[in-house]
Amino acid sequence: MIAEWIYHFLYVIIYIIAKSLFSYKAIGAEYIPKRGSAILASNHASYFDPPFVGLGVWRRINYLAKKELFKNRFINYFLLTIVKTIPVDREQMDKHTLKKIYQLLKEDEILLLFPEGTRTYSGDLMEPKMGIGMIAYATKVPVIPVYVNGSYKIFPRNSKLIRLRPCKVFFGPPVNLETYYDQKKSKELYRDISLRIMEGIRELKQKSEEE
Repeated sequence: MIAEWIYHFLYVIIYIIAKSLFSYKAIGAEYIPKRGSAILASNHASYFDPPFVGLGVWRRINYLAKKELFKNRFINYFLLTIVKTIPVDREQMDKHTLKKIYQLLKEDEILLLFPEGTRTYSGDLMEPKMGIGMIAYATKVPVIPVYVNGSYKIFPRNSKLIRLRPCKVFFGPPVNLETYYDQKKSKELYRDISLRIMEGIRELKQKSEEE
């Protein structure tokens, strides 16, 4: 209860800052279920992407973060308890991590994943890893595509300077993956699911460019 109170207190503070500095706006948040589990699948162009996506969702969501961030006791408590973050090995997602992911999705939680696996260098969308396809196939929860427009201009990879640019986050309807769920699991199937999810993100990118 205390952790949830702290989370929402910080949410309001960060939202005010994001609105003031980056003209932050979330579009399509009605596609996020008010209860029940879901995966938010977003493009990844900046360190700012996780908080920007999180600001579009009043519910507390779960994040993944590289295990190297959990060495400090205070940061460890903040990430694990307040922000609900799962430490992961960037080289390979082990069975223990997958078990945690499957469990929290069974418990009606929301999880943010970046199909590309890492931040883009150019701002363009990259090819997805097959991990999100495997998780979607195993859990069969709604996968909501997300496109963050503006985070690359605000804080691109390899930059040390934060720029004051507008940011809009677009949420789309769940990606239809039903035709894949009747097929036998394989790496090729996981890759196809990942590509379909990435296609949903690409459609949102096009929508963002038309506004």
